[in-house]
Amino acid sequence: MFLRITFLILYILLTVTGCEEPKEAKKPQIQYDAKALVESKCASCHDLHMPPHTSEDEKAPPMYTITVHLKDWIKSDTDTENRQKFISFLQTYVLHPSKEISYCDEKSLAQYGLMPSQEGNVSYEEIGAIAAYIYQQYDQMTMLKITQERNRIASLPPYQQVLEGYDCKYCHLNGNGKLAPTFTQISQKYAKEGIRQIKESIQHGSKGKWKGFYTPMKAYPTLSPKQLDGITQWISKQK
Repeated sequence: MFLRITFLILYILLTVTGCEEPKEAKKPQIQYDAKALVESKCASCHDLHMPPHTSEDEKAPPMYTITVHLKDWIKSDTDTENRQKFISFLQTYVLHPSKEISYCDEKSLAQYGLMPSQEGNVSYEEIGAIAAYIYQQYDQMTMLKITQERNRIASLPPYQQVLEGYDCKYCHLNGNGKLAPTFTQISQKYAKEGIRQIKESIQHGSKGKWKGFYTPMKAYPTLSPKQLDGITQWISKQK
């Protein structure tokens, strides 16, 4: 009798558990590289710089302008709510743009036209990642700090503008002669030849001029004439 009851209990347990529907496996959440998405999906039309690089023939407003204006227009009680509304709006608008839901003024619409639908080019989830990234990246306080730092550098002597604004000091100063020749070594080598060689290497780059250093010197063609002359003169005086 005891064995019958035991088998009966086991049978019921197996029957009940065997009839349970399998639980659906949770879909793994995709981790997006939001910065890469912005650069690949948005940069062809929207300028991504801070401060923005504007031009007469730009296809669309700069990303900074769009983000800051949307933050102002989509108002909520908290930043969390504002952020969520910002993301939701872009997820809808980018895929299904229309004048009815657009926050653009008439002048901007006349200048740029209505944004074409990006359906098929970017997914709903990717837009969410992009929107979250630009909401965090493009804000007025960040712009203020960048502008202040650029103004500080612009107030420096030309040679210091180069040392502060470019990466030359990381190899020629902080490298202690291990990554690249020091500024003193460069000055000593070209003391007899004059500063023309130094200027040419800075402007056009160089390779193979120094024994034991195999990393090519990259070119800095965007330096202004004053910056180029200033840093060249400064290097030539390092004794």
